[in-house]
Amino acid sequence: MSANTSVMIIVLTDKPALYGQDLFHNETPPVFVNSIDALIDKLRDVSVAGLVLEVNKVMKASRRDKDRLFKYSGNFPVLRTRPNSKLGFIQYLDPRDRFFANLDIAAGKRLRSHDRQDISIDCILSKEDDPSMATPVEGTILNISPGGCFVNTRQFMENEQFIHLRIPRLSNSRPIYSSIRWTRKACDAKHQCGIGVMFIDLTDDQLEEIETISQELQVTDK
Repeated sequence: MSANTSVMIIVLTDKPALYGQDLFHNETPPVFVNSIDALIDKLRDVSVAGLVLEVNKVMKASRRDKDRLFKYSGNFPVLRTRPNSKLGFIQYLDPRDRFFANLDIAAGKRLRSHDRQDISIDCILSKEDDPSMATPVEGTILNISPGGCFVNTRQFMENEQFIHLRIPRLSNSRPIYSSIRWTRKACDAKHQCGIGVMFIDLTDDQLEEIETISQELQVTDK
């Protein structure tokens, strides 16, 4: 499985040893990080993630980091924990079995089909700190899947890791918080300029509509 279609459990903690083997799932070990910035950076490598959040670290984080985390913590399965260093154990504030089940369900939705289908749809982009899209950038989606898309644009957002992407054609055109996976600035007859995007907080109805569009295009291609 390639990096951008993998499933990862990311644990925000300063004490990884206390977790032991508790968070191994489907023979995959968890990834431990000690900051929200590091957690967000790890999300660039995956399509689906389970977030294990120590409540004390979240509460002590800066407002900026909390805002970034809470933007999409609700879009991934979350397991809250509280470490007891003196007694050497982790208190799980949510059921682990339910967390793993929700992770499997999320993976099924996101990983069901990642074949990109050629298309031409207008879209609007804005920087991460511009969720209201006060300063929009126009683009055209040239291929799409439930996992992400390629946006043809010559207006690049330098040093941006995350963007808001709105697709007016969708019934629910709420901006989709997304990750920029790569940028192509050199254009020629075979390669369009633009950015490769991975969707992060796609809603269920947006996911279903994009799946429908992709399936219709597959039928048309045949």
